[in-house]
Amino acid sequence: MKRFLPYIFLLCVFVLLYIQNRSTTEYIYEISGNLKKEPLPISEIKKDKKVFCSECKMMVKTVRNSAQVITPKGKTYFFNDVGCMIHWVNEQKNYEEKELVMYVFVPECSCYMDAYEAWYIRDGITPLGYGVVAFGTYMEAQRSDLISSSVEYGYKNFKGDLKAEKYVYEFDEVKDFVLRGETLLHPLIRKKLLHYR
Repeated sequence: MKRFLPYIFLLCVFVLLYIQNRSTTEYIYEISGNLKKEPLPISEIKKDKKVFCSECKMMVKTVRNSAQVITPKGKTYFFNDVGCMIHWVNEQKNYEEKELVMYVFVPECSCYMDAYEAWYIRDGITPLGYGVVAFGTYMEAQRSDLISSSVEYGYKNFKGDLKAEKYVYEFDEVKDFVLRGETLLHPLIRKKLLHYR
């Protein structure tokens, strides 16, 4: 019994620390009162609270690839992947899609942009692996280098061997791909999109 006392003591300390951390940290899945219907700065919110994705319930660690949806009553929901946002919007029974204001993070200006005005690629590096990355302009999406193909195939080989233009999509097209499951999470689609040789 004496051999187990230190382990029991350590276990009690860890449980107490866990309870203390849970009681002092505020977890945010949505924020009410955004009547202006503008995207909220996640980096500012994350200073005192932890922001979680409303769809997959994982923590939004970076703003890159994040998205936000604002309801007609001003409630803002956060997502760590564009694919999560698309699934969440599709599951909503209380709202029509046209009633919701959707924003996606675009890297060119490090800001949020209306989801319908952005351009998308399907082979990007994203937190949940959907591969959908938003860009502010068609040209930025076309020449983006931070994609799964360049990482997995080797950046130099990828740039040298890839002769075809990259496909760039509008929001409605990307939404259809995600809802049908045609993302990097599907092995056959992954093989097709990542240009495996």
